[in-house]
Amino acid sequence: MPIRPSLSHTILLGLLAAACSSSEPALEGPSGAGGSGGAGGSGSAGGSGGGDAAALLVETEAGPVEGAVVGATRTFLGIPYAAPPVGELRWRSPAPHAPWTEPRRAVEVGIPCSQIDLLTPGFNASSGEDCLTLNVWTPERPASSSLPVLVWIHGGGFELGSGGEADYDGRVLSETTGSVVVTFNYRLGPLGFLALPELKSEDPDHPSTGAYGLEDQRAALEWLKANIAAFGGDPSKVTLFGESAGGISVCMHLVSPPSKGLFQRAIIESGPCDSTADEATASAQGQELVEALGCADAPSVLECLRGKSAEEVTSALPRGEAFRVGAGPTWFPVIDGWNLPDAPGKLLEAGAFEKVPTILGSNADEGTLFATLWGESVTIADDAAFEAFAETLAPGHGEDVVALYPSETYGSAQAAAIAALGDAMFVCPTRRAARALAGGGAATYLYHFKYAPESALFGDLGSFHSSEIKFVFGNPTLPLPEPLTEGELDMSQAIMGYWSRHAESGNPNGEGAVEWPRYEAEEDESLALDLGITPQAGLKSDLCDQWDTFATAAP
Repeated sequence: MPIRPSLSHTILLGLLAAACSSSEPALEGPSGAGGSGGAGGSGSAGGSGGGDAAALLVETEAGPVEGAVVGATRTFLGIPYAAPPVGELRWRSPAPHAPWTEPRRAVEVGIPCSQIDLLTPGFNASSGEDCLTLNVWTPERPASSSLPVLVWIHGGGFELGSGGEADYDGRVLSETTGSVVVTFNYRLGPLGFLALPELKSEDPDHPSTGAYGLEDQRAALEWLKANIAAFGGDPSKVTLFGESAGGISVCMHLVSPPSKGLFQRAIIESGPCDSTADEATASAQGQELVEALGCADAPSVLECLRGKSAEEVTSALPRGEAFRVGAGPTWFPVIDGWNLPDAPGKLLEAGAFEKVPTILGSNADEGTLFATLWGESVTIADDAAFEAFAETLAPGHGEDVVALYPSETYGSAQAAAIAALGDAMFVCPTRRAARALAGGGAATYLYHFKYAPESALFGDLGSFHSSEIKFVFGNPTLPLPEPLTEGELDMSQAIMGYWSRHAESGNPNGEGAVEWPRYEAEEDESLALDLGITPQAGLKSDLCDQWDTFATAAP
């Protein structure tokens, strides 16, 4: 079922943004696994990690970079993969970075791309447009010079976040699996996803608009294809993985023709594939931004827009409390006919996607974070309110949804609505995507993350949206700041094992791990990820069959 461009789009954005991003760049990761060699100690080049100077100097196509050793990992942080998208390069495809000759110190993550601050919410002063950088973690002394590469796309609703956040520090994942781990930044909000007819017609050879952030992601993959071998990575074993908006992005690259051949495996964590905007709706919102910036009557609309500061552009259509209550503009990738020929869900169903081995899954309690986001401002007091809310998820089927999720079973109308929300937006669209991928010939592996962390800053939310990230990377995260317990560490290492074996061979199985059945619609098998990992079948099959019916009936 496509995500609706009104309430459900903005509710989803609130969840993705609040759960998946922090506003400051990570200069030091948790437990010493941090991003910044510039912070001193073992992070300095040739420091206590024991790496020699030659291993820390790597030649890229643009010029040499000098990294640092942290623990048993070489880190190369803040490497530019494209030119700063400023001035005439704003709202254009990313351009190559100017070359350099002297070694460039790569010991500190780059600034986040221009964005608002979730807490104020005003402009995040630590962000900016000179932000197209990436970070590489690679074993200090790799057993092979052709290691699998795990490339992470961060979440944050396409408006917030950074690949340099401490949550995504790649040292633990790299050391545990022997893989190369990469994260990067991409343009966000109106600077990344503004759609206007004037932009689409600006370059007749590239008739695209509203997908500049998506093109940044592709530029990072192109950079990796050309350069990752110098860091010990195998460019023929690149796995693209991400969560939330990052998972959505992975799905978009599966169906985007220009991304073909840039990665060989995929992992989609809680990323509903149809989270896009149609060009007409996106262009109408773009016109609102033009008017808000006072550029509607300018001799050149684009010249006027490019003359505004990043803060002015990012703040022109203010959100206010939007991240918390689901209102205001959204900046999702646009179905522009160039990067995205059609809605990703339709392309998957038609078999028009890159047939790479794919892991995808959702969490058991995807919707619970809404209880915190809504607070007292949104209350679903009874079944009538639940039905009205359900109409935003499945137009014309609100009464049917209420019948599927009886309030008495869930304890309240609000709890039932939260359960319905998680299934409608994450669990069932993920199963639908798995069926399309498997039906189209891709080796597909479906998971359901069921572990409910014992503590969280937001309270007892169960297996909430983004809660698996802590165990994929092995780092305490913003919503789950406690160190991993012994049982959690075992689960984390098991998950890392599945992810890394998938990156190596396209099959997550092996090394004595619980067998993960390949997904086929008839058997409907998946893997339950918990302190005890078990295969299962028929995950919410009755509910998802109904949601699939609603999706088929959707206009």
